[in-house]
Amino acid sequence: MTSLMSTVRVVSLALCCVAAGTVSAQPDNDTISDAARVELRKAVSGCAQGLERFLPGDYYFCAAARDMGQGHDSLSRARLHDAADWASKPAQYVLGLMYYHGDVASMNRPLGIAWLALAAERHDRQFESAFAEAYASASPDERTQANNYWVAMREEYSDRVAGRRAKRRFQSEMNSVTAMAANGGSVEITGMGPVEQFAFLRTMNDKGDEFFRGLDGTVTVGEGQMSLVPIGKLTD
Repeated sequence: MTSLMSTVRVVSLALCCVAAGTVSAQPDNDTISDAARVELRKAVSGCAQGLERFLPGDYYFCAAARDMGQGHDSLSRARLHDAADWASKPAQYVLGLMYYHGDVASMNRPLGIAWLALAAERHDRQFESAFAEAYASASPDERTQANNYWVAMREEYSDRVAGRRAKRRFQSEMNSVTAMAANGGSVEITGMGPVEQFAFLRTMNDKGDEFFRGLDGTVTVGEGQMSLVPIGKLTD
């Protein structure tokens, strides 16, 4: 299993590569892992300014990549928090790694664990593995502190709050586009210009499916406890 320190390095490198415009480069596997390439592709797909209207979580994650590549670390962290507030699991994952290791942020291992737990809500294998490894290496005091963070943070960042808010936003904006040209044709999307309605709706539905995958019908943050992996649980 790739160590958390290695993962945070490759994620940071991937974010910088997005902003630097080196997406087409093919680094050696020893430099950037397959998992990091996945995060890189997600960031690239979120770069259209008009996406903020539909999937702000994707848009702000891309903005964080851009700002980090330009050396604006504080602004990048702010954008990651914005993305996390709109249910971006990649953003919550990156925040978790940053705080856990003090990479581009002050080290706070319990806070990092709490972010990783939130990122793992939808049972993404990569995010669950990072959470499991961090939790397993934590001291009893760190686990208690992580639980305290998680109990507070889930009221803003969990899928039952942020995920539902993001999905309502997405559905509302998609309905608006549908109503703009009920019989097809072009519609004007701020930041994108005129787009063909049916093709745009198809593309956005695909992006929405990817962004919200695992949200519906998944109960991972409940009253009283959270159990994401066999290594243990955080309890109220």
